[in-house]
Amino acid sequence: MSEKIVEKTRGLVKADFSFWVGLFMDKFYEGFEQKKILANKCHKCGMVFVPPRKICGKCRVKLPLDENWMELGDKGTLINYTRTPYKVTDRRGRKARSLNDIGMVKIDGSDTAIIYPLLDFEKDEIKIGMEVKIKWIDEPKGGPSDIEGFVKV
Repeated sequence: MSEKIVEKTRGLVKADFSFWVGLFMDKFYEGFEQKKILANKCHKCGMVFVPPRKICGKCRVKLPLDENWMELGDKGTLINYTRTPYKVTDRRGRKARSLNDIGMVKIDGSDTAIIYPLLDFEKDEIKIGMEVKIKWIDEPKGGPSDIEGFVKV
């Protein structure tokens, strides 16, 4: 039997990695590079999806990758929100120093919603049904973090 030496240390381990989100989300994030929201539309029932889907959630048909894409604007309606002490965009230090507002926003022209932080709102300003607008980062790279969050219109 051979002898094994085990060394124990404390600290953070940094693990850089790449991930692939599939062809539909890849196309969606490519739009982010130009600060565009791309949606796909079901050819059978007409549902519009942001983020895009491979299968229609309503009629369950398979959606083709190369058809029925549309560009939507950068405004939407807040359909739900929460205030939480936890960050949703930062894996390190999950507990924040202050409360974060997270909103579920249906982009105008879409039938589904995306979830991002609500930025620069006072506590009493946030109302379900209010119109909000995407705040993009200055130099998008084609990933989820290209949208900083939603702001007042």
